[in-house]
Amino acid sequence: MKWFICICLLLMLAAPASAAAADKQQQGLTLTIDGTAISASPIIQNNNVYLPLRAAMEHFGATVSFSGQHIVIHRSGIELSMELGQSVVTINGERVTVTTPPILVKGITFVPIRFIANAFGYDVLYQPSAHQVLLRTPGEQAVLYGYAVDLDGAAVKDGYVKLVNTDSGETLEATLRNAFYRISVALGSYKFVSYLPSAGDLEQKVAQVEPLQVKAGQTVFTKLSPSQSGLKVTLHDPNGVPIARASATFYTSHGSVSVTIRGGIGYLDFYEQGSYIFNYLTIESGVYDNYDIYHPFTISEDGTVSSLDLIAHRPNVTGQVASESKEIYGNFSGCSIGENGEQESCFVEGAPGGAYSFYLPDGQYQWSSYYDSTTRQQFIIDRNFTISSDQLQTDLTWTKPVVNIHGTASSNEGGPLTGGYINFYGNNQEYSAWVLDGKFDCYLPDGTYSVRYDQFFDTGFSVKYSQSVTVMDGKLSIAPDFQFYLS
Repeated sequence: MKWFICICLLLMLAAPASAAAADKQQQGLTLTIDGTAISASPIIQNNNVYLPLRAAMEHFGATVSFSGQHIVIHRSGIELSMELGQSVVTINGERVTVTTPPILVKGITFVPIRFIANAFGYDVLYQPSAHQVLLRTPGEQAVLYGYAVDLDGAAVKDGYVKLVNTDSGETLEATLRNAFYRISVALGSYKFVSYLPSAGDLEQKVAQVEPLQVKAGQTVFTKLSPSQSGLKVTLHDPNGVPIARASATFYTSHGSVSVTIRGGIGYLDFYEQGSYIFNYLTIESGVYDNYDIYHPFTISEDGTVSSLDLIAHRPNVTGQVASESKEIYGNFSGCSIGENGEQESCFVEGAPGGAYSFYLPDGQYQWSSYYDSTTRQQFIIDRNFTISSDQLQTDLTWTKPVVNIHGTASSNEGGPLTGGYINFYGNNQEYSAWVLDGKFDCYLPDGTYSVRYDQFFDTGFSVKYSQSVTVMDGKLSIAPDFQFYLS
């Protein structure tokens, strides 16, 4: 009997607390605009905050019209058109997709507060612990608001938008959230430059939009899409069939440049004078997964560009670096050889685990070196090979030498060196290894070498070792602990 009484007492004590918690959970939200309480109570549905449409729009100074389930809202140059329960909305005639469509609750139309408020220039702050939603107007600033899509018209869910103040030259960034961006800016003129998806894709220039001159309190909506201006690039298979979805990439001294291909066509918005090679192909879908490209081209000083008609082929240079570990990411570096025997266009191809597979057109080439990304050592190979009738005519079998020198590098000022290369010069060759936290590993064939350390990170410097060293039977003639005198 005692246990029954105890349980009853516990339940009686717990009941008020539970009821209070429930009341608090169901407590209505309050809404304020710039500190002024508004008599339009928001509600929460599926963890999203909604506003009663008519009551809220009165406080926003917006007009609302209905036609069946179709809703049109006007305010200060912004027109929103939406349907109950539908995620596709138009803003000033531009179609966008929202994650929270309008809903009907007990005969009252509710709209998602963040979408509506942002579209009209308000900053939204939801404070669940205080059961309130705060809206702030831009005041003396203006708001640039919009939506970003890719070449297929699909939403760019996350990332950021880059824009520039054309008056001051200042570059600004606005975060993309479910494809929408919003940024408060000072009065002036602004131009959108690009967007960068957070999915790791390359930065995408946007279609050129005339600079926007904004005023205090103004909200300007702009839908951003990739630029399709520039140099036309085509991509086909060997039979002339356009490749539907791909990206073709080449490298410059500044980094990579990628062209998005749709229906066999893309546009290169790049005009820097020089010689380049399209030699990276990413197929997004279809039957061309194993295809590759190799297409040298030039941009002359007067802007003239050689052919940009790319053809994708199956790889014809394939192989495996013998004795290479699967954990190592290597690079195959090569060059085409001209009629005079000199190197012409040079290229780098990835070789994960020492395995390489890529395409080269008919011609003479040289496999100049192999790079081990772990030790950061470049192995000189200098082996010529031939491609004829799209077939490799030369045996490229090569075994990576075993690392035989494990050493340290420090300075006379105390402490290990780090973030640079230790270089060994001899036999008309150079052998280098990356130094990290004072340690390095490299391969050195027998011979006599001068030694130099080149600092790469932080304050760059170069210092020569005090004496030459000799490798005999794969071993250094001295202990592999190098101390460099900086002063």
